[in-house]
Amino acid sequence: MAIPFVHVQARGSYRELGRAVGEAAREQVHASVDFFRDDFVSMTGGRLTFDEAELQAGAYAEQARRWLPRYVEELEGLSEGAGVPLERLLVLNCGEEFTSDEQPAVSPPPGSPRSGDHCTAVAVVAGGRHVVGHNMDWYVIDAVNNVLFDLTVPDGTRIMGLAGAPYLLMLGMNSHGIGNVSNSVHSNDNRIGVPNVFVRRSTLEARTLEEARDRGLLAARARGTNQFFADTGGRLWDLETSAMAHALMDHTPVGFMAHSNHYASPEMQPYEGYGGGESTVRLSTAERLLAEGIAAGEDPVDLVARVLRTHEPSPAECICGHPEPDEAPAEQGMTVGSMICDLDERRLYACAGPPCENEYQVFEMGEA
Repeated sequence: MAIPFVHVQARGSYRELGRAVGEAAREQVHASVDFFRDDFVSMTGGRLTFDEAELQAGAYAEQARRWLPRYVEELEGLSEGAGVPLERLLVLNCGEEFTSDEQPAVSPPPGSPRSGDHCTAVAVVAGGRHVVGHNMDWYVIDAVNNVLFDLTVPDGTRIMGLAGAPYLLMLGMNSHGIGNVSNSVHSNDNRIGVPNVFVRRSTLEARTLEEARDRGLLAARARGTNQFFADTGGRLWDLETSAMAHALMDHTPVGFMAHSNHYASPEMQPYEGYGGGESTVRLSTAERLLAEGIAAGEDPVDLVARVLRTHEPSPAECICGHPEPDEAPAEQGMTVGSMICDLDERRLYACAGPPCENEYQVFEMGEA
């Protein structure tokens, strides 16, 4: 039986959008916040309590309010709708800033990311079709607390994507035919700045890839990420950033691209803070399967779904992730949701939990 998730369709001001999500997913927001509060010390490797993070989140919120105030308003609306203090939601929306092994203004020895951070993004351009897909891996609690966001912002742009209930939407597609299914990376030049969630949220409203790129390169960003852009013109742009550096890889001529959780561009290697090898295995698996599927003439949506469901080459290094029941809750990561965006049809396929076990539900956006 498929894991259910909340579907929220709303339009209005940013505060109204957030409030609609909070009201519709109040139970799910509270459950995720409670999980973070109970397990935060373990989630941060013993470095930080939840109360300490609430205090520290204020500095990040100040930067977000200065540079991207509309999304702070959206989070304020979520707080009002769900009945959860804004300070607690800020901790969750600074999740990467607090739970990754790197800390602001510190360059530690390379280490492994926290348990939830094993996402994989793929894109295919074939037969006149333009499709992107993403497996979201995070803490197990989010598998049952997902929301399908379908939001129309004040300028009329419609955005759609799947995310955990207490977060701003970070990835998906919009009514202009732009898709961004970005991934976490582990930059070592992190600083106090605009949290990654807010930067990713802003890219989803871009009307062009150039605008999406520029939004992703916000000068005040706190840390790095991988911005994974595609459009209906066939362009495939992979933008890797750290807090203060970036590299753009144009995969348009190849017709497909993939990304996991390490820097793939040589220019960004000095900023790598992740010493694990499973991310490179997932990337090579995705690229091989995409190339083989395109050569065989496979339907792009079917191909992306097959890649996102794969368990090759092993349970510890596969794209479709499952939890380890013997591990502590704060160490259990899994594929909490999966999404495929058909940019031409403005059609989104979404499921909560691993896609090998849960059917994709179909949501239609239609033309702008």
